[in-house]
Parts: sequence; structure tokens; C-alpha cells
Amino acid sequence: MARFLRLPFIGTIDPSLLTDIPLLDTQLRRPSQIRIAHRHRAPQVAVVPEASRLADLGAALAAMPALGRDLAITTPSAVRSAVWRAGARRRVQEAVTTLFDQFPDFSARIVLAGHQGFYAGLGLAAIISALIFMPLATLLMLHIGLSCIYLASLFLRFAAFTRQNFAPAMLPALPARDAPLPCYTVMVALYREAAVAEQLISSLKRLDWPAALLDIKLVCEADDHETITALKALALGPCFEIVEVPPCNPRTKPKALTYALAAARGEYLAIYDAEDRPHPQQLREAYARFQTSPAEVACLQAPLIITNAKESWISALFSLEYSGLFRGLLPMLAGSRMPLPLGGTSNHFRTETLLAVGGWDPFNVTEDADLGLRLYRLGYRADVIVRQTLEDAPTAIRVWMAQRSRWFKGWLHLYERNHNLLQTRDIYSISTAENWTTATS
Repeated sequence: MARFLRLPFIGTIDPSLLTDIPLLDTQLRRPSQIRIAHRHRAPQVAVVPEASRLADLGAALAAMPALGRDLAITTPSAVRSAVWRAGARRRVQEAVTTLFDQFPDFSARIVLAGHQGFYAGLGLAAIISALIFMPLATLLMLHIGLSCIYLASLFLRFAAFTRQNFAPAMLPALPARDAPLPCYTVMVALYREAAVAEQLISSLKRLDWPAALLDIKLVCEADDHETITALKALALGPCFEIVEVPPCNPRTKPKALTYALAAARGEYLAIYDAEDRPHPQQLREAYARFQTSPAEVACLQAPLIITNAKESWISALFSLEYSGLFRGLLPMLAGSRMPLPLGGTSNHFRTETLLAVGGWDPFNVTEDADLGLRLYRLGYRADVIVRQTLEDAPTAIRVWMAQRSRWFKGWLHLYERNHNLLQTRDIYSISTAENWTTATS
């Protein structure tokens, strides 16, 4: 193209020559042109010409030769690479602080508010005092209270089991083969996952979606050189992009995803984990369900199936738990229009809505469940689909304990932030400048 237009070609753009402004991120979604501020000569505009408009651009340059004096031709990958690096510091700070700065009630950055800490301390002191002065009566009341909580949980799961066995089976919806499809973004957060990189890329390449309409982002920590090297050694293809997140605390999966969210080009967005093997037609089913669902359905959860249930008793229990959760409990909650504690993977979102609710909370270690409850509090809801994702469960107690500890920590944090959710939907006055609406019961 550069030779045809008789313009210089720039294969690599020095990010230090770009001026970082928030609008710069639009070039991550659709690279078209970028201004290069050279230090010792006039600024230059590097453009990414579209094939359909190449003849028009050539005619304009022939009619006005002076127009091409400060123009150059570059590639979309060169623009994206330069923009990622030029705005890295600003973007990572925004990923960490934006949700808390704009809507602190939704953020887990502060573990306990002052009044919550006071009442928690008061309650703990009361229990300790009761155990000292009335040990038997206190233990009996604790036993009764915990038993009631356990029975309530048991009844909930029994209701889900009953519905699963007697309700009509949900059939997967698929769009017509000749129907036009939108761009779909797929994001995978990886950290120290070099061992499964090849399996991951193979699974993503099996997705039944036109490659030209796929935007797959492999989100890695910039100092995780082993994983990045393993990915670059594979034949990724033009729909893949490796996003390197600058080191910055907290170093969590939700922060990395929020960092990459600014570059999502798809109308819809799916999240997977590194070890996932999604059903090839899962994107098509999610798209068909979004097309037939009201706009308030902002997220769809695909079921997760454990494939290594026979390797240990831990993975067997994990498989049983996931079967009850994704095939029973979540469909029941979705059918009752209740909030869904999303799984950590195989979530499909309307990208516009995901951006509107603030993305993921970088300080929450159960960012999936947090996002499901936040969607509900803001007037949206989640639903489920049928096409599954296969994954492996931990088989060692040490790994299982670390995972469960993180989950329980996140769930306690969620309860602290959403303890009044089932009593009433909180009423928030949302800034109209951010196109938010008032969420009411």
C-alpha cells in the first residue's frame, strides 16, 4: 500500500513519540491513524488505510501532493503496540482506581467501613462474654443457629435438584448459519501458565466463529516472561493479541482484565481461564440468547464440567459440586430472576454494559460473584446457557485449600458489601454524565 501511494512506511512506532491522552485508547479498538511527534522534525501522521478506500486516498494524494508531505503508512499491529506502551502507566492506574473513585460502595478496596468494624467488634465481644459466663447456653444457641443456616442451604439445593429433574430441559439456541455476526471479544487472563499455553490456543482456535470477527486477548503480567515466550512461540494468527499488564498492585486477575477491557473491540465479550476447553459452539449459543433476551440480561453463564473427577476424591467432590451448581442451582436462580454468583470463567457479557457497570473490581478475589451481584444491584440480571466448558479440578489438598481460602475470603467480602441485597435493592443516584440509571426495587 505504501508503495502504491508513494508514501513512507513505518513498521515500528516509538511509543515515546506519542502524546498519551484518554482518547488514545480508541486506536486500540480500531487503529486508523496516529500522530507521531518527532523531536527534531515536523510531526507526522501514520495512517492505516482501508482497502475499500485506497483508491480514494490515492486520488486525493494525486490531486493535492502536499497532503502526503507529513503522511506515512503503518499497520494496525504497529499502532496497537505503540498505544499499549504509550498509555500503560495511565491505563493501569485507571484499572486500579476508577471503580473506587467513582463508586466506592461497589469497591472492595476498603474491607470494613467504620460502623461495620464497630458492630463486628461488638458482636465478637458479646459472643466471647457469653461463652465465658453462659458457655452451655451459648454453645447450644450457636449450634441451633449454624444448623438452621446449614438446613437452609440444604433446602435450597434440594429445591434446585427437584427443579433440575422435573423442569423441561433447556435447549441450546443457535443463530442461522447465514445470519450476519458481530465481532466477539474473548479474554483469557494468564499467570505462570506456560505449561497449558498450547492446549489453550488449540481450544480457542476450535471456536465456531469467523476468525475475522474474533478478537482474542491473552492478558499476561509483563514480567511473566515464561508465559509470554510460550505464547509467542505458537502460531497464534491475526485474531490473537498478547496484552502485557505493567506490574502494579494489586496483582489480581480482575485488575488485568479491566486493564485489557479498554481495547475490547467486540460487541460481546467472553471470559475463559487458561485451562478451559469451551464447546466450539458456545459463542454462537450465547449470541443467539442475547439476541432473543431483553437488554437487562447483561451476562450469560455457561456450565463448567470437571473432566478429571476420577483422579482423586477431591476432584470427585468438586465434580459433584459443580454439577449441582451449574446444572441445578444457577438455572433455578436465573429462572427466578435472582442474582447469580457467576463462575470465574465462561461468562459472556454485553461489552457496552460491562463497561457501564465499571468492569471488574481489582481488589476483589471473587470478582465473578461480585460482578454478578453488582449487575443485579444496578438493574441488570444474568442468565444461563447450555453449551459447556471443560476444565480440571485440583487434586491436591494444598491446592484445594488455597483456592477455597481465597473463595471464602471473597465471599465474606461480598456479604459485607451486599448483606442487605435480598431485603431491598439499594437505591443509588447514579451520575448521568456516566449514563447510569437509578437502580430501584
